[in-house]
Amino acid sequence: MVTIWRMLGLALSLAAVPVLAQDEGRVADYKQSEAVLARYKPVPIPLATPALTRGAPGLTTQAELEAFVTDLAAKAPGKVVLGSLGTSQQGRDLPYLIFSKEGLKDPAALKALGRPVVWFVGQQHGNEPAGAEAMLALAHDLALGDLGPVLDKLVVVIVPRSNPDGAAADKRVGASGFDLNRDHLLLTLPETRALHAKLAELPPDVIVDVHEFSVANRWLEKFGGLNAADAMILYATNPAVPAPTTKIASEMVKPAMERAMAEKGLSSFWYFTTSYRKDDKLVSMGGNAPGIARNLFGLSGAVSFLIETRGVGLQLENLERRIATHYVIARSVLDTVAANDKAVLEAVKAARAELARNQGELIVAHRIATETVAIPLVDPASGADMPTPVEFRDSRKVTVTSRRARPEGYLVLPAGQAALEALKLKGIVSCALGAPTTLEVEAFMVEQKGPAKKTDRENINPDQAVKVELRPRRMDVPADAVFVPMTQAGANVIAASLEPDSPGSHVGVGVVEIAPASGEAPIYRVPRGTKLGLAAGGDAACGR
Repeated sequence: MVTIWRMLGLALSLAAVPVLAQDEGRVADYKQSEAVLARYKPVPIPLATPALTRGAPGLTTQAELEAFVTDLAAKAPGKVVLGSLGTSQQGRDLPYLIFSKEGLKDPAALKALGRPVVWFVGQQHGNEPAGAEAMLALAHDLALGDLGPVLDKLVVVIVPRSNPDGAAADKRVGASGFDLNRDHLLLTLPETRALHAKLAELPPDVIVDVHEFSVANRWLEKFGGLNAADAMILYATNPAVPAPTTKIASEMVKPAMERAMAEKGLSSFWYFTTSYRKDDKLVSMGGNAPGIARNLFGLSGAVSFLIETRGVGLQLENLERRIATHYVIARSVLDTVAANDKAVLEAVKAARAELARNQGELIVAHRIATETVAIPLVDPASGADMPTPVEFRDSRKVTVTSRRARPEGYLVLPAGQAALEALKLKGIVSCALGAPTTLEVEAFMVEQKGPAKKTDRENINPDQAVKVELRPRRMDVPADAVFVPMTQAGANVIAASLEPDSPGSHVGVGVVEIAPASGEAPIYRVPRGTKLGLAAGGDAACGR
């Protein structure tokens, strides 16, 4: 039974997150002028996706997608394994493809190859189709085309369309109205749960999440121009993302993307967005919230990217160029990681070892720098460049405003089961106590629920919606409590999920409820150095 408190929490989470997003209800179709259309000409690249090869205009249907990937697997059994993540909310299949030189399926055997595992995730937002189309073209060329040689150095996994319900309805969100790309911490949706279950089996070293951005609408209303860049690019920017993988992303992979685009006459910029309020002209780089795919994957130790092409609201206009842009970027990722496979593997290994050491402090709150930046817009009539200075929040540049000691781990009572299930799906280890015990712990007492001010609800990365007080207490811990140790590579994901004042945490949005009388969360911090008597058997992270 959903309590009033949980309903309030979920409502607040929905209010807090998607307002800056390209809400399909607010993005009207836009017809570009002839001058603008001429500026964005097709790119002469063969693209073997049904939308461009069938001889009739339109997007690849679900039936065509399923037939396409089935055909690839049949034609290249020595390279391709076709599988299903599961089904969507409306029962549509979620196919994925694994590419390896040996045509392997078993995750353990694939990991044993010692090659970087590169994932591509397409069409989390149903009204952003170009990425999914490009993923089909990429899959074709890995299986049957000239991209096959990269499999000497890589394992590649492609999920062409992760939101088939949204694609069928031409809507951003899934069938339930929730945004898949805000659910990677909570895992409340079947599509995200299915994706993370497979990611846990074969963890990515590099992962690319492909999207499209709104071209007109707010940009015309506020600044009189159209969004100009062919692609906007951003790696994981949460301040808890390990430095080794950020270095690979910023100094190796992103420059390679930009060089590949420039060679094809394509333009790029940092990903940015803005609110729907006409009087609010602040422009923000994609935010730092842990529940966004780009950041969650980065917090897990992967080199993680968001790629967005200009497309939302354009329907089929410039479709070939939009697909080609994604394809060019994806190829550059594969070529770059293959050419630097050892360096990438070493960086990811160092990042995950750093996380598992569980050293330093947790970042509780941070402030994002704002500066004046000229964003690339285009004149809607003439198609001419229209660089426009704006106040710009740069999510790479943060000042930490609050820190907290790292715990040994967390005790989670049965009332926190939803959080435990989400962590388990991500491959996080938890440990059974086996018997009641008494421990000195820190309790989370919720002091404030809901956004502190109106502007928090209008930011893709809201300031803390929950304020907590830590209270030391001696606790009689029941035998059915579970201990989640922080000495594992998922440490920062654990903290993001279980610290109630982390943006979008399970407690923060009401998925895990607090005690109504006391305001105490059913999650407790276990101080460093505490020794627990854990049940026999289990994982090394549980101390055995």
